Order: sequence, then C-alpha cells, then structure tokens
Amino acid sequence: MINDSGFLPGIQLGYLMCDPCAYATKALQCVADMLAVNGSLTVLSDFSKFNPPVKAFLGERYSETSIPAAKLLSLYKIPQVSCSSSAAALSDKLRYTSFFRVIPSNIYQAQVLAKLMRHFNWDWIGVVSLDDDYGKGIYENFVRHAEKERICFDFDEVIPNYNNVKLHIQEVADIIRKSTARVVVLFLRIQQVEMLFEDMIKTNTSRTWIASNAWSMSRLLMKMKGINKVGDIIGTTFITGKIPGFEDYLQNLRPRPGVRNDFIVEYKQMRFNCSQQSQHTSPLACNVTDPQEANDDYLLQAVDVTDAYSQRVAVYAVAHAMKKLLQCNDTACSGDTNFMTYEVKCM
Repeated sequence: MINDSGFLPGIQLGYLMCDPCAYATKALQCVADMLAVNGSLTVLSDFSKFNPPVKAFLGERYSETSIPAAKLLSLYKIPQVSCSSSAAALSDKLRYTSFFRVIPSNIYQAQVLAKLMRHFNWDWIGVVSLDDDYGKGIYENFVRHAEKERICFDFDEVIPNYNNVKLHIQEVADIIRKSTARVVVLFLRIQQVEMLFEDMIKTNTSRTWIASNAWSMSRLLMKMKGINKVGDIIGTTFITGKIPGFEDYLQNLRPRPGVRNDFIVEYKQMRFNCSQQSQHTSPLACNVTDPQEANDDYLLQAVDVTDAYSQRVAVYAVAHAMKKLLQCNDTACSGDTNFMTYEVKCM
C-alpha cells in the first residue's frame, strides 16, 4: 500500500520474505541468505563499506529469534525494526546497535501487571513462563515489581520452548488444579496457552488468567471450543488503530499492475479453486470462473488487525528514515539511492 501512497515519490519499496518458523537458527539463516552477495555471505574487516541490496529488515516476531538476528545485523550495521519483540534485553544499544522496535519494552508491561494484581488485591497467584528470552525477561521484571506490590506466588513454573512441551504442560495443569491460587499469570506463546487451555476445558478448571501481549489478542484462543469454561481472561496489548484503506484492500486483493505476487496467487488458488477443496475453500469457489479475479470478506475475519497495524508502523518507520535520507519532497526524491545501510536512521 505504501508504494501507491506517493509517500516516497519515484521510489518503489520491494521486499524479500523468509519465515524462520520461530527457530533462532533458521532466523540467522534467513538473514544470511538475504545478505548474501553472489551466493555467499561477505566477511569484511570493516563492515561500514558493506552495501547489500537489502537496506533494512522488518522482524522478527519473537524476542527469541530477534536477538540472534539483531546481533548479526548490528555487526553489518543494517537496521532491524521489530513490531512485536518486547524483551528488555533488546534495549541495550551497546549489544544491539542496529535494533529498533515500534512497541515498548516488556519492563513496562511487567510493572503494569504487578499494579493490576495490587488493584484487585490478588496477592496470592501462580505464574507460568516460557523458557526463552521473552519469558525469562518478563518473568524477572514481573517478580521484581510484584515484590514491591507485596504479591506472593504459590507456584512459578517454567515450560521449555522445544522439548517435551506437551508433557510439561500437563504437569503444570495438574499444579494449577491443586493450587489454592485462583489467579494465574501466563508469560507464554499462543501455542502453549492453547495446549494448557485444552486441558483446562477437559477438566472444567476455571481460573482468572492474566495474559501478556504475546497471546492476549489471539483469535485462535478466542475461537477455541469451550473457551468460556476456563474463566475470566484479562490481558495487556499495545495501542493500535485503523489502517486507512486496509479493509478495502483485503476485500479487493490483487497484485498491482505489472507486479508479480506469488503470495496473492497462492491464496486465491487456495480460497477459490473449486477442484481443490479444503477447510479454507470459499463457498463461492465453484461459482467462480477465474480464481485470481475473485474476492470475499474472509480476510477481514482471518487477519489480526493489531498485528497488521504494528507492521504498518514498522514499514513507515523505515520509510520515514529513507524519506529524510533521500531528501524527498511531495514530487520527487533527489538523494542518492545507492546509500549505505548505516545511513538509515530509524528513530
């Protein structure tokens, strides 16, 4: 959408995309592949002269994967802008000189949650966190603020990020059921919360659940069968807003003229191809003559607008930096487009 807005007159922003699947090693591979020149990653004694075709990175989603990517990108002096990684460690500009984000550090979230406990006089609680950079960081900050608010823990359990997750979830579920604490704080990802809630629903276990931003707005969890049985859920999230024209864009999805977009082509085939039925196939599919020309309102319900809004803010953070660097006015950009990556200042 930014390429149609005229924000950078005469400049078209392109992109490469890579899904690290929430694995830190895969995130590093993604970065290396995108920085590769002639098929290999350049090693220099002075990276201030390194000028790859990719001028900025957007991501990663999780702090666990943003941290290793940020270390590598800081070495190459390439800006990285995340719209969801909130680990406090990423605020350290000595270690992560090229990392920026469009959300606050989870230090503030931990403080808010502790004050929430005190406001409702919930001074006997349980805490479950994930064994990764996000979970450890926000848990440590929460403990510090909870002590100030005189909040006591009946239990504090840690769930591993990869190994035997389901078994540990079951063990934690048993602890929750046996505990006298009726308020449970979950510093987990959506996948772990889903597994835990499935167990809670099966056993009709109801508690007051405190959600961190990692899962508080999850549509997947909201749509779980029997979700009302788990009890009340109170959470925090970041300020969001409407994206002008975004709903119309989703309802009239098509590649821009003369532009190849394999993601839209694949989505249209999945949604409107009558001969290949799946759970995502539209009821209108068999009445459509050309799947690539068809549209409906499915994406309005499927797309998390909160995520989309923060991603838009991240894109415009880079675009604002480029606009200043390229000396753009309302009609043209007079600056040299062959700029060095460290010149992009995402403030």
